[in-house]
This record gives sequence, structure tokens and C-alpha cells, in this order.
Amino acid sequence: MHWQDCGIVLKYRNFSEKQAIASIFTEQRGRVDGMVTRSRASLPQPGDLVNLDCKARLEHHLGTIKLETKQSHSVLQFCEATRVYALKSMLEMLGNLLPPHHPYLKLYLETERTLQLLYQSSEAIKAYCHFEVGLIEELGFGLSLRVCALTGVKDNLTHVSPKTGKAVCEQAAQPYLAKLLVLPKFLIAPDSPATAADYLSALQLTGHFLVHHVSHHRPLPLARTALMQLLANPLDPVNGKR
Repeated sequence: MHWQDCGIVLKYRNFSEKQAIASIFTEQRGRVDGMVTRSRASLPQPGDLVNLDCKARLEHHLGTIKLETKQSHSVLQFCEATRVYALKSMLEMLGNLLPPHHPYLKLYLETERTLQLLYQSSEAIKAYCHFEVGLIEELGFGLSLRVCALTGVKDNLTHVSPKTGKAVCEQAAQPYLAKLLVLPKFLIAPDSPATAADYLSALQLTGHFLVHHVSHHRPLPLARTALMQLLANPLDPVNGKR
């Protein structure tokens, strides 16, 4: 069979001296893997948007792919450390967690949007945190962050239950603070300002559900750990500079 699509390069795996296996998050078919030929012209880099032309014997077989760069995001590899780690973590999680040949159009569009926001230092990590929330929801664990699970109120939501993924308001959370996850305001009000501590709280929240409900206790990307370490270091501002 023969098909064409557009997608985002996630990673390459070595296969032989002249060939590699590319993992691409495509718009219409989800994550697909295919054989690409190394040539004098460099292959698109992870994070780049590409047009791809695939030929395979059957739909789910490992076919051969030709890639054409549609939009390069390689410049993001030279930004400050927090944005580099966010990019690497996003690509690695998509490559590791998405089942093959399953379309996720909403997640694909959110990934494209996050790539664009990574160019903005003030919005990059906020966008990455929202990406992780979307990833959790798309992969089957729906977080409920808009209403208190105990009282039904929609205001002053400050925590999340680690068991149910449901929000809890400040008053109802008081007796259980040690058992709850902090819910930073920017996750439910995207225009709210956020600090490095807010980003760290958001990643601790999403990390819990990624580990326990999405990755099934597989380790998360090292780049994500490095991002959290930068955010937790009081000597580093949000942009990761020392």
C-alpha cells in the first residue's frame, strides 16, 4: 500500500550503515515507524514537521518512508536548557507512549501548538505542562480539574486527588493536604501568571498520573527529570540560565 501524510519526527534508531528506522507522529495515522535511507542530504531532525511518503506491503508493516522537511525546529536545540529539555521530553514521551497506527488528531494539533510556543521563553514551560495534561487525557486517564469533587464548587480549586485525578477546593482539601497534589492555577486558567515553583508543581502532578496511569510505572524521560531539577534549583530562573 502507498500513503502520504504530514507529521513530526520523534526519533531515529540505527538499523544499518545506510538505513535507519524513523518514528513519526503523523496527523492522520498516529505514530508510525518506517525505514529511511541515509543520504548526503541530512535527514530532518527530531521535532521537525515533515511531509512523508510511505510504501509498505500491508498497512501495519514496517514500510519505507521518504521525508521532506516542511518546517524545521532545529533552532530550538540551541535555546536555553529548560526549553531544550521540554522539547526532548515531549518527543521521547510521544515516541514511547503512543501506540502505533492509532490516530490522535487533537494531541497532534496540541503538539504542533506546543512546538510553536517553545519559541517563546515566557510561554514555553507553561505550554509544555499543558501538553502533558493533554497527553494524559488522550491516553485514557481523564483529569477533572474544573470542579471540586467534594463540594461541587468551581472556585478556589487548589489540589488534586492522586487516586481519582479530580480537583479539590482549598477548604475541602485542608484535612488531606499531605495526601493531595498541588494544582497550580495556570493549569485551569491559562492566562494566569506562573512561577518556576508553579511549573514544578504542575510537573509533579502530571508526573504522578503519567507514571501510575499512563506509562504503567515505566521511567519517564531523563530530559524531564533534568527540567524539573532546573525548575527546583533556586539559583536558576525559569529560563534555565545560571
